[in-house]
Amino acid sequence: MDVSALYEERLQRFDDVMSRKIPDRVPVIPNMNTWMYHFAGVSVKKAFLEDPNEIFNAAKYMTDRIPMDALMSTSNTVPLKVAENIGPDEGIYTCSENGVQIKGSHGRLMEPQEYKLMAENPMKFFANVLIPRKFNAFRNASLEKKVDLIKQAYADNISFIQYNRTANTRIEKELGMPLIVRATNFLAPDIVLDYLRDFVGISLDVRRNPDEMYAACLSLYDYVLEMFDDTATPPDRKILFTPLHLPTYLRPKDFEKLYLPSMKKYLEEMAVKRGYSVYFFMENNWMPYLDLLQELPENTKFLGLFETEKVEELVEIKSRLGSRFIVMGGMPVSLLRFGSKEDVIETCKRCLDQLAPGGGYIFSTDKTLMTFNDGTPENVIAACEYVTEHGKY
Repeated sequence: MDVSALYEERLQRFDDVMSRKIPDRVPVIPNMNTWMYHFAGVSVKKAFLEDPNEIFNAAKYMTDRIPMDALMSTSNTVPLKVAENIGPDEGIYTCSENGVQIKGSHGRLMEPQEYKLMAENPMKFFANVLIPRKFNAFRNASLEKKVDLIKQAYADNISFIQYNRTANTRIEKELGMPLIVRATNFLAPDIVLDYLRDFVGISLDVRRNPDEMYAACLSLYDYVLEMFDDTATPPDRKILFTPLHLPTYLRPKDFEKLYLPSMKKYLEEMAVKRGYSVYFFMENNWMPYLDLLQELPENTKFLGLFETEKVEELVEIKSRLGSRFIVMGGMPVSLLRFGSKEDVIETCKRCLDQLAPGGGYIFSTDKTLMTFNDGTPENVIAACEYVTEHGKY
């Protein structure tokens, strides 16, 4: 088949599911991440930092051997030069052969009494308080130096985008393999958790300062949406990716008050009003929250990858929330790592028998494959081959 026709066939399969149509077969979209580079014998550091063609080489090696319908992304998502030039010693990011990691958390950047400042004006609070606090380079610099740092950061980010575009274009044009994540957004409570208050801090805030936290998150939501409008290209047949870090650490009543409004507001804006495809990575156990998720809008292009090893839980999720979520997952990474080929195929059968009927399902791994130990090649290949062959409607 012609490469462009193959690309269109694969993307149409994904489009059909997202549009709540029944495709010709269940789409196969495993979460490969940096496992791809280890499988291909390609240096992660060289691929991310030196030669974008190494990203293409890893993707080609993998997709030549493992049938799939799309890659989520190439996993090169952090502009490391920006971090290096602004604050190499500030505990941000570093790249190793295992991928990009945060170098020291430094997560508690703000104090609880500052929620009110963030609620009043998030942009002013970030620019005048948090950035100088986080980055020594801005703390005592002259205005001219600060402008130079910002210009350099902008130039580094443009170079990073062009670097990835080189690899992404080759993957789509030469391999006929869609890359479906176009942009990443974080919901406001997760920004507070990941970058501003850390886990201990936000756990205290939920109990002691819930109203201040909620008001600040509402303001931060508007700020994030404004930045998205200023910088992002509206997705065309691609998805907006949002990992959900905080929710399952909240009691259901706190989730309902402090987090669910952000989810609902985001989906109503992006999925309902703008018609974008939205992908939530639903980390940890969501079973206690299913009744509350009934508040989310119905019949949108909304995909949820649920991080559960139990097919029966996905069956219940699809039964109760299938009009709201397109369900993704089903294959436990632990099984790909420790199970036999026969165990893997048996789980694939259960996914097809119990999750595929009626559409609204994408076969994937329940977690992201990062190191080579996350799944044996034999098991990964067996899973993808089985669903590709037997997942026809």
